[in-house]
Amino acid sequence: MNISFFELFLTLIVGQCIFLIFAIQYIPKKNTGTNSVIQYLLAIYSFYLIERILGSKLEMESFRRYGYLYNVFYLLIGPFIYTYMRRLLFNKNDNYSLPYYHFLPAILYFIYAVFHTYFFTSIKDNSYYGHTSFLVIEISFFISITAYLVTSYGLFNYYKKKEAQELSFHPNSTKYIQVMLVGLTIYMSFWLLGIFELLSMVTWIERPLIYDISCLIFGLQIFAVSFYNLKHPEIFKVPYPLKTKNANKKQHKLGEKEVLDIKSLVDEFFEEDKGYRQVDLSLSILADKINTTNNKLSWVLNNSYGKNFYELVNQYRIEEFAQKIKDDRHKEYTLVSIAYEVGFKSKSTFNKAFKEITKLTPTQYIKTMESEKGVKTSV
Repeated sequence: MNISFFELFLTLIVGQCIFLIFAIQYIPKKNTGTNSVIQYLLAIYSFYLIERILGSKLEMESFRRYGYLYNVFYLLIGPFIYTYMRRLLFNKNDNYSLPYYHFLPAILYFIYAVFHTYFFTSIKDNSYYGHTSFLVIEISFFISITAYLVTSYGLFNYYKKKEAQELSFHPNSTKYIQVMLVGLTIYMSFWLLGIFELLSMVTWIERPLIYDISCLIFGLQIFAVSFYNLKHPEIFKVPYPLKTKNANKKQHKLGEKEVLDIKSLVDEFFEEDKGYRQVDLSLSILADKINTTNNKLSWVLNNSYGKNFYELVNQYRIEEFAQKIKDDRHKEYTLVSIAYEVGFKSKSTFNKAFKEITKLTPTQYIKTMESEKGVKTSV
């Protein structure tokens, strides 16, 4: 049996995927509930690639007869992606599971696939049935996965918004989630292209090539998930959005004395204790320090200071950084070392926050300061 270079490449990816399925179990501080879902997804990805490798080796009639049965796994991709996002990004969602009705399409399709296999001998020569059923299945699968993909994007965007409000830095641990979602989006774009090809709306690319590109995209996803999932076993989690009116009412029922007390403790933490120098400072950490809740603290920051947590913390950091520049500390130390000293975790976070607050880059700011002093130096 001959095997092409491309099929050999896919085989190597499957091998890595299988290795990762077992390796994830030994990640220190692992989130068992979350990683079990990614293991299921990796298993489906492996199955997809194996199907592509073996598809050209099997007899077409056998493929047409039994192929409908194992296609049921693809209807699980959407629900698993959404479940993975819920478990990974939100507090108290480690064992979250979708209600049973989310899996009804897969169950109904499997029943149809069993009937298709059983009656295959009598319908195999009906080209109209074969083309129509395949087209309906392709469109149905595309709609199902896309719906969950869009919902997963919504969860991720909500998470990024909350992350910006509750952290004083920009963690890189969620980049692989973006890679996974973007990869799935590209994959679904090629799936749609395949549907257009079935409808003869696209003639410049053939279906086998579309399948090959889809397999390659899946392979790249597996590499990305492998690297980031092993490197970042845990990430910062946020509360899942509540959809009750009571939650919103409680958040706004803060008395004037309580607001003043929280504000006083916040001022003390930042101005006297220099708490903003803590590299991994988050809204939750500060709330624990001053013995209040995240919701109450966030409300006070937004309404009394007019800033979210990220903006307030980095304002204090930039102010101390600017003071050190006035004291000519930059002539003895690098800008990055000064940034670390005032609490920034990385050069990129520092540069971004500095530009947002001063509208200048650090170098431009220093030149402006020295120009005001009448000193002609370059940094």
